[in-house]
Amino acid sequence: MCGIAGAAGKDSEKSVRKMLEVIRHRGPDGSGIFSQNDISIGNVLLKITGEKTQPISNCGALTYNGEIYNFREIAKALDLKTDSDSETLFEMIKSGGIETAVGELDGDYAFAYIENGKISLVRDPAGVKPLYYSTGNGFAFASEKKALYTIGESKSEIKTLKPGHMLTFCAGNIIEKKVSGFPSGEILAKDAQDLLFEAIERSVKKRQFVPCAIAFSGGLDSSLLAALCRDAKLYSAGMAGSHDIGQTEKAAMLLELSDNLHLHELTMDELESAIPAVIRAIESSDAMKVSIALPLFFASKDARLDGIRVMLSGQGADELFAGYKRYESMKPSELGIALKKDLDNIAENNLERDDAVTMANSVELRVPYLDRNVIELALRIAPELKIHNGIRKYILRLAAGKILPDELVWKEKKAAQYSSGIYSAMEKIARKNGYRGERALGRYLGELKQQD
Repeated sequence: MCGIAGAAGKDSEKSVRKMLEVIRHRGPDGSGIFSQNDISIGNVLLKITGEKTQPISNCGALTYNGEIYNFREIAKALDLKTDSDSETLFEMIKSGGIETAVGELDGDYAFAYIENGKISLVRDPAGVKPLYYSTGNGFAFASEKKALYTIGESKSEIKTLKPGHMLTFCAGNIIEKKVSGFPSGEILAKDAQDLLFEAIERSVKKRQFVPCAIAFSGGLDSSLLAALCRDAKLYSAGMAGSHDIGQTEKAAMLLELSDNLHLHELTMDELESAIPAVIRAIESSDAMKVSIALPLFFASKDARLDGIRVMLSGQGADELFAGYKRYESMKPSELGIALKKDLDNIAENNLERDDAVTMANSVELRVPYLDRNVIELALRIAPELKIHNGIRKYILRLAAGKILPDELVWKEKKAAQYSSGIYSAMEKIARKNGYRGERALGRYLGELKQQD
């Protein structure tokens, strides 16, 4: 896991150095730059395990951010002796090309490959790992927008590489196309809960790392992760006395994991001091985004202070299994379309925010529900099994019932921004700072962003 950046042009190496400095928090353990024919790429490294110094070069060059979970099987097939997924990816590209390599990958990734004056950018099909680019002053890319701002790119010039897409830049021309996605299959009505449980169990197992943390709210999604990864520490943050605090403590008790729980009851002063850092991390002053990001910011910060670099999140379960209240009124045919649309938008709406706020604390966020096999299976599950008799996430609840107590399986959970008490606390902070009337909170946050 790391941050990557690159640029084309006369001063490309200078630009890359500036960008890497801005995203140093993504990789405090080292950095590297490779230059060839006025093209430079680089990375900052967060060591997890088996990382090879990047960029990797041999005629072509690769800089890569992410985790490939089947790299050992691929390396064996290539007769490659390595503990590095980045080295494996590089050899895959050299032997069969980018599109062939991407078709074999099981993981979350964003990478850039250069060869013969051509830059190719690729992003995983769910969009778990972010990647942005700009053509304002030549061509440049980075893991975070703020890196592009630092070399003079404007907001209007910066674009997001779409999930599952490959973009190629060569001699001033850009070609973009989709190279990975999630194939549809026969709709499942029978055995769905067993298949789903097994897929999630496998997904958690390959994303586990020792030591590992879980962003824990006490709801269904994070409770299932905790039950499948019982050695993980559970991190939760909310305002003192909020709904989430009590719910989290009770859920940990029901799971018999109270000793694993790290609960951070926030004070108003703590919250106020963290808001500017979160706005800077997610590059947004949107009140809803900031309020959702804050608990994860504190949870990942606490995990990092405990020496943990990998955190699991329940992100994606609501979009795959119909967890939002707005789904309840939809017909099955409408629900299927709405879920696919929300899955297509999850990177922009949620994943990029969560990646930015955890990486601000040098913690890698992994999302087991967005495993390729889990997504493909979820897309085949009949909508009637996702909402049944008004019960949202019905099929996920049935699957979770294999190892969770009924009280955790069937209870409803409030939206994070409200149950944590943070949104209302932010409104109080805005009033304390003299903001009144319509959109007081939005104006307060907007002013903080301008000051950054």
